Amino acid sequence: MLLQFRIKNHRSFRELAELSFVSTNRKDEPAFRIECAHTEHGVLPVVGIWGANASGKSNLIHALHFFRSAVQNSHARWEPTRPVSWWPWGLVTTGPDAHPTTMEIDLVVESVRFTYGFEIYQGEFVREHLFRWERARRQVLFTRDVAAKESPWHFGPSLKGQRARIAEATRSNSLYLAAAAQENHPLLTSVYEAIVRGVHFERPYDLRGFPLFQPNAHILEESFRQSLLELLRAADVGISGIRVETHDPSPALDAAVSMFRPEFAEEVRKKMPNEDGRFLLFVHGDVDGWELPPEDESRGTQILLARLSDIVATLKTGGLLVLDEIDSSLHPDLCVALVKLFTSAETNPRGAQLLFTTHDRDLLTTLRTDEVLLVDKNRNGVSSLAAASDYREVRSRENLRDVHEQGRIRGVPVLGDFAQALNQREA
Repeated sequence: MLLQFRIKNHRSFRELAELSFVSTNRKDEPAFRIECAHTEHGVLPVVGIWGANASGKSNLIHALHFFRSAVQNSHARWEPTRPVSWWPWGLVTTGPDAHPTTMEIDLVVESVRFTYGFEIYQGEFVREHLFRWERARRQVLFTRDVAAKESPWHFGPSLKGQRARIAEATRSNSLYLAAAAQENHPLLTSVYEAIVRGVHFERPYDLRGFPLFQPNAHILEESFRQSLLELLRAADVGISGIRVETHDPSPALDAAVSMFRPEFAEEVRKKMPNEDGRFLLFVHGDVDGWELPPEDESRGTQILLARLSDIVATLKTGGLLVLDEIDSSLHPDLCVALVKLFTSAETNPRGAQLLFTTHDRDLLTTLRTDEVLLVDKNRNGVSSLAAASDYREVRSRENLRDVHEQGRIRGVPVLGDFAQALNQREA
């Protein structure tokens, strides 16, 4: 369960910005919040981010994606001499104005709260820390500081295991948490898994490719079939049934391999997939209906299918789902329906969380004021973040759509006169 994510000096965010799922005490609707012993008023199931184009919404998503990727890949997959990717504000990487980038997360793992973070400077991880909270008291598990006079490593007494050996294996471009997971350290691996397996980003779908969904896609699993069908029927996209065909790929593979010279054929065969090919077919109409593969559905239906595949999987397993531009190619009413799946205890019994960016004002009517984050960028290119609940003049249960449209809260573009600008150019 994600509580907070903080960044500083990343892309357009020069100052500290905090993305928080911690609920306020406001009596807003919807009332559903996830119970958590570490917060007084519970945890929010949804946070939506609004802002003008180029305000910095996607930079927040990029930061969280990079954070997860660094934890997952820095030790096992990155090349030993590869510098750590670094995007400080203004791309200032040298000189007196160069500062480290900070990223930190608060999360709950098996009812225990942890705070984990790191700093990047000039292509290296220069600081790293992991804290555990016991009865509101912070417990240091480990810290890393390359500027320390003696050793860069400090380990708290409650962290057991091969601490020094893992530290020796940790490179300047890898994280201690990632190295510890490779060594199967029991405590640190649980935190690693919570970040890597608990934060889900929408999988990239090539809507022009074939097939639209690979054989291992969640949307093809039998356990999701009925839920997916009911959601598609509710979406009113004309789909009345789902059928999955299974094809044996062996003949096609044999034909492909036969084109290679015998000395290469066996090597090629080892690298070919051997699972059965599974293909979705969607039934349209009633008694005398017709079937279409996903590739022949409309673009909007294809994107809806991709969204539903990710959403249903997250609701069934828990964790955080991150969607950039949830409203892309989808009707506003559909977006509202998808978000409401997370804001009800009936459809979200496992306490799954959703983070999304959008320009759709209709979604403002479905969320609490503390579930609405607003991003602005000033004339110097610096982004800032605020929650709608931070505005004292915005009352609980007030129509946030109207408030946003009136410009009483941030995240609204200040548009100029397009016609005048065009006429001046032509003149």
